Amino acid sequence: MYHSTYLVNRQMLTDPTQVKTALSRYLTAGGEKMTNFFYRLEWYRIGISIPMDVYSEKMPVLQLRPECQLTHCEKLPELPADTDKIGFKIFIIPYKAASKNEDLSDDFIKSWFEKQLKGSATIIDSELGPNNRLYYRLKPEDTEIKQIQSYTLRGHLKCNDVKKLDKIRCKPLGYYDDLGCGLLLLE
Repeated sequence: MYHSTYLVNRQMLTDPTQVKTALSRYLTAGGEKMTNFFYRLEWYRIGISIPMDVYSEKMPVLQLRPECQLTHCEKLPELPADTDKIGFKIFIIPYKAASKNEDLSDDFIKSWFEKQLKGSATIIDSELGPNNRLYYRLKPEDTEIKQIQSYTLRGHLKCNDVKKLDKIRCKPLGYYDDLGCGLLLLE
């Protein structure tokens, strides 16, 4: 698994649904289009260029395009065997219903995340926020704009099972990974 960092041009990509399509069109590995990847993009960030993290099975080669620029790529580092405290960040939508508009409690989000960890780690401390709505169109030609509440959870974990946690971070957690949600970033 590879971890790449990109700068996304928000003047070119204005809707979250455009990102995965643009990446799949421009990311290649050994001349082939890459399809097995997921990314983390926090749309609430202010600025023309915002950072985006991508996890992919193959090492990407980005063709020069105005939508995004590769700034860093490395093999996803192994987790240390004796991790008592490891930092984490995750941008999530923990429910499937796109029409769900109410805010979820901090306790619900933390409990949901702990279940996703499946015993591989325990939350030591965490904080929620910023929590923003994502606005998107199902198709570029749609006039109806949908919205859904997203959440950012960050803090520290105590690792209980390194292999299990490593396996968990290699797949998106929750729903709407096509909108940039679900990538568990461990620091």
